[in-house]
Amino acid sequence: MEIDRFEPHKPDNAVKPSPLQALDSFQATEDPKAITTPDIGTESALGFKVGTLGLLLDASIFCEIVDQAKVSPLPNVQPWLSGVLNLRGNIVPVVDLHSLVEQDKTSNAKTRHLLAVDRGKKTVAFWIDGYPQILNTALLHATTQPILPDILQQAVTHYRLQDTQIWLNISLDKLFKSLTHHTVQAGA
Repeated sequence: MEIDRFEPHKPDNAVKPSPLQALDSFQATEDPKAITTPDIGTESALGFKVGTLGLLLDASIFCEIVDQAKVSPLPNVQPWLSGVLNLRGNIVPVVDLHSLVEQDKTSNAKTRHLLAVDRGKKTVAFWIDGYPQILNTALLHATTQPILPDILQQAVTHYRLQDTQIWLNISLDKLFKSLTHHTVQAGA
């Protein structure tokens, strides 16, 4: 039986470049700017579902899925405010639009995710069904407006239809103003 033995590397007599020479001779194969930022286009939007309703946000807004997060409920708040969560040291409100758009609140907990929108102190999280997707709004056809609760209607900027799915472009600023106004009226 033959035994393999480790043989130490025997240096050859070739001249090796210094580390600085090796770095100077490095040539990038691609333009780094071309690979760091994906081109999502001006006609792209982030689509996500809340029940049967499809909502669209500008694709340039920072968003992330936050699974395995503990949502702490708050007492004496509107049904659409599920509570808050701690996201990297920021207290983030968690909004459940299901309570506004659907009477039947039997959503499948296995397909629900938290979508955190924006960064830092401006972050807000939404309960969504499934995962979000990038949609080309140029391919979506404008449609007549669906019947929506007034609180949500005020935040819609455009209506779109893709196959049989209605998608609503929403303005987050208008949505939060509408929710705040609704909360103040309910408290009065």
